[in-house]
This record gives sequence, structure tokens and C-alpha cells, in this order.
Amino acid sequence: MDIFRGGMFLLLVVTMFGCSSSGISDLSKRSLSSASVQPVYEASKAFADIPIATNDSVDIKKSLLLNTGEQWIGRAVIKSSQNIEDAFTYYQANMPDKGWRAVTSVQSEVSILTFEKMSRFAAVQIQSGLVTVTVSPREAEASASLGHLSRPVRRINRVKG
Repeated sequence: MDIFRGGMFLLLVVTMFGCSSSGISDLSKRSLSSASVQPVYEASKAFADIPIATNDSVDIKKSLLLNTGEQWIGRAVIKSSQNIEDAFTYYQANMPDKGWRAVTSVQSEVSILTFEKMSRFAAVQIQSGLVTVTVSPREAEASASLGHLSRPVRRINRVKG
């Protein structure tokens, strides 16, 4: 029974200190003096291979980042000062400068551009005042996951009866 009580006490202590945020660095909780410079700098480093227009900023609270630099995956939510047409033109022109190859694009009220770069795909969704760039890993080989579809199709001849 003492082991059970000791385990419960340990769990309680870990839970209390685990919920404390004093040791956790959060870009959105920085002091006002560093908040204007530091998050923008860190965001541009973290999302290194996507262009971010000069007057635009990454919404840290809505973004999701796994890994950093040129191998990140996740979602960058960017507050944009550009209208939809200008943002579309900006990403269409500047993604290739970061090594992305255009795959498809649709320009409308909610515009979408897709790109590929080595082992990743990027979807850029543009709507009024907001640009969302979602980057996901590409499967090693499409045929590996769709093996049954990559084999040749056998032709079946009909027998007339």
C-alpha cells in the first residue's frame, strides 16, 4: 500500500510541476520589448523555405511547426496585408525562388497554389487577409502505397454467347 501512496504522490508532484509554464519558452508570451522583433525573426528562421512578404507576419498561435529550417512540416498561418490577387502573384513568383516547383493553382475568392520540393508538398491557401501554407511529407514512392494500382491491368476479353 505504501508503494501505491508513493506513486500517487509522485504523480501529483509531476503533474503540478508539469503544468507550470515557467520553464517553457513561448513566442506569444515574450515581453513587449522583444515581442516586436524576436517572434518575426524566429518565425522566418523556422519557416525558412517559404517566402513571407515584408509587411506580413506569422500567427504563432495558429501555426503548427514540426522540425525547422528547410525540412519543416506543418502549417504556417500568415496575416497578410496584401489583397488576394497580389498575394497569389507573390507566392506564385516567390515560392520557386525558395526551391519549390509549381504543381497546380486555382485563383478565386479562396485561391490555392500547390508546390513540391524534394520529399515535401506545399499547399498555399489565400483568402482575405490570411495565407495558410501547409507543408506535408511526400511518400517515398506512390507505387508503394498503391501497389495494387501500379501493376499492369490485364485485359479481359468478353465471350459472346
